[in-house]
Amino acid sequence: MKNRCILSLLICCFLLYYALPELQLHGNSLSVYFSWTWLSLLIMAFAGNLAAVLFAPKKRKQVPHKIDQKSRGKVKYYQRG
Repeated sequence: MKNRCILSLLICCFLLYYALPELQLHGNSLSVYFSWTWLSLLIMAFAGNLAAVLFAPKKRKQVPHKIDQKSRGKVKYYQRG
């Protein structure tokens, strides 16, 4: 999951790099509202993926479980002969 979030962060950065020169951030037209809405959604996507990367639970090493003698039961060994 961490790899997917990092990839999403890189895609967000690429989209911002590509779209920022084209966005009109000043004025009163409909394109200005679209630009600010698009930037706010991009920031939310970036923040969500960054939070997922930073606060992901750590992977724990799996320790083999020890089996008690009582729960395992009695083992019978047979010899060939």
